[in-house]
Amino acid sequence: MRKTVFFSLLCAALVSSAMAAVPAKPPSIPDVLTVRAVAWDYSWKPATDKEWGARVVSDIAAAAKDGVDVVVFPEAFSQGRSIKFLLADAKLAAGADRLVVLGNTPYQEAGWDHAVSRAYILSGNAWQEMDKLDPTPAERAQKSPVKPGMRLPLFRFRGAVVAVLPAYSVEKPEISAAMKKRAVQLLIVTAPAEDEEGAARVSRAASARAVELGAAVVVATPASTPPALYLPAQKGFDLKPQTPSGRDFRLPWKKILDSRAQPDVKNESRPFLDPSPYYQIEI
Repeated sequence: MRKTVFFSLLCAALVSSAMAAVPAKPPSIPDVLTVRAVAWDYSWKPATDKEWGARVVSDIAAAAKDGVDVVVFPEAFSQGRSIKFLLADAKLAAGADRLVVLGNTPYQEAGWDHAVSRAYILSGNAWQEMDKLDPTPAERAQKSPVKPGMRLPLFRFRGAVVAVLPAYSVEKPEISAAMKKRAVQLLIVTAPAEDEEGAARVSRAASARAVELGAAVVVATPASTPPALYLPAQKGFDLKPQTPSGRDFRLPWKKILDSRAQPDVKNESRPFLDPSPYYQIEI
């Protein structure tokens, strides 16, 4: 009897060891990726921060129930509130393997003579912080001036590299050049409520980033403005900016990832695959 039990335990241990030795399968690449730009109304005035936080968690839970892959809140949606108190509940509502972006909001610790504009990004079931790289002139001129962040974190998601930027930073071509080197294929732009000129700058810059990176660029706006999707300017893609009737975008994900394959001489040029320039710039 003891030999039988010992043999059974030994077999179980060997099976467990063998299973551990088998490398995990790489994640499958879906044909379609769904991104929801949450319709956040800046004019809403909740009675308490608790009520406000419950609304954020509820929106994330609703997106998860609908099978949305990426959930994005616009920049400054917290209207100056702290976001940290709801992160645990938001993570629970999101479920496993979902990307959630809580757009930038002012953050200042005790003793600081400055502030930062901080976004929280849920990736790999863990929250990461990102401070705005390029505060606007108005943010720099505040009583507690907003100082720029020093790092742009990238995220691996569904087989691709993803970047998140607030609206002002997407207008900086040097940031685009850095993302090109890292082969970013999805860029999420969290936009605030802007005037006509500001919205035009963001939309034109987002379109350029889609061409330069060969990436999908989603501009997530407040409820007062429709969000937009820009796809690579290549054969087989819709070349016009897309604004859905709702707030969900269905990205041709596998096609976007496949677009990085090296084209043959008969195909169109792909600027995001060109090597470093050989020329010099002079004046």
